[in-house]
This record gives sequence, C-alpha cells and structure tokens, in this order.
Amino acid sequence: MTLFEQDSYALRSNPRRRSRLARVIPTVLALVLVAAGVFAFLGFQRLLDQYTVWTFRPSEAVSSLIASSQLTDEGRFIFLASKPVIESSTVFASSCASNQEGSGILGCYLPRDRSIHLFAVTEPRLAGLTDVVAAHEMLHAAWDRFSTTEQQQLVPLLEREASKLEGDPAFQARLDYYAKNEPGQRDNELHSIIGTEIASISPELEAHYAKWLGNRRALVQLQGKTNAVFTGLEKRSAELSESMDALRAAISDEYASYTSGYAQLNADIRRFNARTDFTSKRQADMVKGTLETRRTSLDARYADILAKTAEYNGDLAEMTALSKQTDGLNIALNHGPAVTTIPTPVPATGGG
Repeated sequence: MTLFEQDSYALRSNPRRRSRLARVIPTVLALVLVAAGVFAFLGFQRLLDQYTVWTFRPSEAVSSLIASSQLTDEGRFIFLASKPVIESSTVFASSCASNQEGSGILGCYLPRDRSIHLFAVTEPRLAGLTDVVAAHEMLHAAWDRFSTTEQQQLVPLLEREASKLEGDPAFQARLDYYAKNEPGQRDNELHSIIGTEIASISPELEAHYAKWLGNRRALVQLQGKTNAVFTGLEKRSAELSESMDALRAAISDEYASYTSGYAQLNADIRRFNARTDFTSKRQADMVKGTLETRRTSLDARYADILAKTAEYNGDLAEMTALSKQTDGLNIALNHGPAVTTIPTPVPATGGG
C-alpha cells in the first residue's frame, strides 16, 4: 500500500510541474489583460498623474496648504499631480509671466508641463487667499484633463452663469482681459472663476464641482473675505495716489507763485527804500504797511506749502506701508512709476 502511494506520487511529479506552469501562464495573461483594461479605462494621463502623485514630494508649505484647503480627495490628487510650488516674488515672476495663463499675479497653471505655481502671500489680512488661488489653479488643471466632449458639455452651463453677471463691471473687465491676452481660454477661465468665486450656481454645476471641491461655498466666502481686504488696499492706494498727484501739482503751483511774489515784493521794497518823494511820515507808513501785509500773506502761503508738503510725504509713508504690508502684492496695488518724497521747499528771503 505504501509502495503504491510512493509510486503513484512519483508518477505524478512531472504532470504536476506542467500543471503549475499551466496555471501561471493564464494568471500572467489575466494580469496583462487587467493592466490593459486599466490603461484603457483610465488612460495614459491618469496613470502618469498617479505616478507623479506617488513620486512628488511637496514642500512643507504646500503640504500645509493641502491640509487647510477645501479640496476633495480627487481635488488633492489633481493638485498634487500638477507638482504645485509656492514661490517668492522673484522666482514667481519668472514662472508666471503676465502673458501666461493664470490668476493675475497670485498663481498660474502652465499646460506645457502641467504644473501649478503659487505666489507666497505673507500678509496676515490675506490669510486664506492662497487656498482660493490653489483651488482656482487646480480647476484649470482639471479642465486641461477633460476630453473635448467633456469641455463642450460644460460650456453652456458656464455661459449661462456668465450671462447672469453681465452687469458686473469687474467681472466683465476680467473676461475682456482674458479675451485680449488669452484668446480661446474664456470657458477655461469661467470654469475656475465660477467654481471658486460665485456663490449661487446651477445644481448641475454644483454637482460637477463637488468632485473636486469639498466645501465650495466656504471657499467662495473665503474668496469674498480676502478679496474685500485686497480691494480695500487697492482702493486706498488709488486714493493716496490721486491725493498725492493733486498735492504735488498744488505745491508746485503755489511755490512758483510764492517765489515770484517774494521776488516782486523784494523789488518793491528796494524801490520803497529808494523813494524820497513822500510828503509825510503817514504816507510812508501806509506804503510800508502795504508791503508788510504782502510779506505776511506770502509767509502764510509758504506755511501752507509746508503743510501740503508734510501731507504729501505722510501719504507717501502710508502708501509705502501698504506696499510693505502686502509684500509682493504692491505690484497689483501700485500702478505707474514709483513716487518719492518732496524736499522741504526753501523759504524766500526778504530784502530791505
């Protein structure tokens, strides 16, 4: 009995090796077919994104941003697949030139290498702005991965929301800018703007954005809060600039009038001192009194010039403080050439 079992075992040894090989081949083929199926289902870009997410090492600042963002798991996936970086003003300026697609000076998505670049906002009052910009740029990255059919299905939904904002000058100005500087990107921009800035949208779009944005309304509220600070700084900067322009012009005109007035007064004083035709001391005192009144008036004008100069330089100090408070954002707040302090005007000297 034992020998039979041993003989039987020995006789089955070769077939068993063949059967093991027979089982391996179908398994490998099955895995190949599964891999091919996954590739066909997900597509090359998704697999490339997955590899990028696995291998990309975000900075501490980017990791902190992801933790505080309103992105879903899918939103974080697309964000990380875009190799996001937060850059200082110098580096950012070279990454996101003004003629490239992006969100002003705060962020940009570069389709050529599918990367996201964010400006390092350090102003405390703008805390949270980077979260909004990150979501904005992530939606650009998502749009870049949509098929043409998917984009075309979204266009009428986006345009319907855009038509509701036709009376909003700021919104229309942005669309005009994109039409001029980024032709063909209108719906791409609408997709990011509407998703992160417009509170009330259609249920269809709400369902669409829910795939990437976990709390879209909170993101919109955050955008409104930080935008109010940003526009407030911009408004104050514009007010200061306008005030300083008016003060500079007034100081220039008044000082020219002051110096010419003093030159004329000095000439009249010299003539008064040379006169010998006064018939009485009273007549001479009257003329002298008139000259002194003119001197007093000119001195008061000089005091006003000094006050305006101090006001101008005070406005400049405030504008400089605004620029420092907003760090690199002064690029957006201050347009035109740099301004400098006005030297204290030299007083005219009186003769006589």
